[in-house]
Amino acid sequence: MDSGETTEVMVVRLPVRGRRVRWTIALEGLFLDHLAATGDIQAAARTINLHPSQVYYRLRTNARFGEGWAAAIEAGYQSVEISMIGQILSSDPDVGADQSTKGRSFDWDKALRLMAQRASRAAGKPWRGGPARTIATREESDAIILRRLSNIAAKAKRLGEGA
Repeated sequence: MDSGETTEVMVVRLPVRGRRVRWTIALEGLFLDHLAATGDIQAAARTINLHPSQVYYRLRTNARFGEGWAAAIEAGYQSVEISMIGQILSSDPDVGADQSTKGRSFDWDKALRLMAQRASRAAGKPWRGGPARTIATREESDAIILRRLSNIAAKAKRLGEGA
């Protein structure tokens, strides 16, 4: 780099958590760039000092952001996949790692979970995290309530005897 050249430094003012977010092009760009590099939504949200729920809200309410999100997620999947291949083919732990993971060990669990999510989405199954939601029958909910009431009665009896 010549000494006569100047480089522009982009400064982004990060919002305070819990406050309404004013999305700027720079803020959105930082998030999507990090998402494309890592495929990690939570880490990308932390990069711009936001809670992931604020980013998901933006995804639900802004179609243009959703398009960028989809492209960034796909790029993130490819980036993680390339990093995995690089890790397999090389004994050097930094090979295949992007700038944000240089010097850190490769997180195989996270990478494999991300690839499983990608496969689920490709198969048309939405990923929701956690076990599937079930609705209890009337008999099941009655049994739970009766069991809890008997536990409360037993505790009250023990406390009454100890006094």
